Amino acid sequence: MVRRNGFLLLLPLIAGLSACAGHKRPATIATVEEVEPPVTWRTTIADNDRLTLETLPQRLAGFGAKVPTRQRQAQAPLLDPSVALDHATLPPGAYHCRALRVARAAIRKGKPDFCHVSGESDGLGFVKQTGTAPTAGYLYPDGDRYVFLGAKQRRAGENALAYGTNQAADVVGVVERVGNFRWRMAVAGAAPGQFELYELTPVPPEQQPRG
Repeated sequence: MVRRNGFLLLLPLIAGLSACAGHKRPATIATVEEVEPPVTWRTTIADNDRLTLETLPQRLAGFGAKVPTRQRQAQAPLLDPSVALDHATLPPGAYHCRALRVARAAIRKGKPDFCHVSGESDGLGFVKQTGTAPTAGYLYPDGDRYVFLGAKQRRAGENALAYGTNQAADVVGVVERVGNFRWRMAVAGAAPGQFELYELTPVPPEQQPRG
């Protein structure tokens, strides 16, 4: 009799467990927001411009080979592709961008033009504000350098024509630090002879353009 009563006491417990087993809990649905990948030069550059970017060191070396060895050594920070320093950070602000050209087997530094570097969400904005060969675009950080994707503009100071809008106007380049407050900017287009070399140095506040 005692055993039967014990069994009867277990019946409500078994029934309760069966009810729990038959009751399904609602599934928990987690909402995961899709994160867009960051915009980089690798996701922006055109396939044909990748080759142009890869040949920049050869173009720079060929540019320097046009002048005597002594002068090439004197201008090594600007002409030697292997001369590039770490910590290439280019602070936003006004810069002198002085073009280097070869004339009569000698390097000629042109009159310093004004360029401006601005902080943007995807990198740095770059605009050549004065002088010839007006250029504008973006500088994307890439290790110890910046990769430049831009376009030739109709007038100095403009940035209306974006990279990828007109392939004939597109240019790519690299900015590297070559000294204290001194950067080298090599820019090239798709044509083999389309190559420009600039020396970038910060503009003192009292010399910065007004407006």
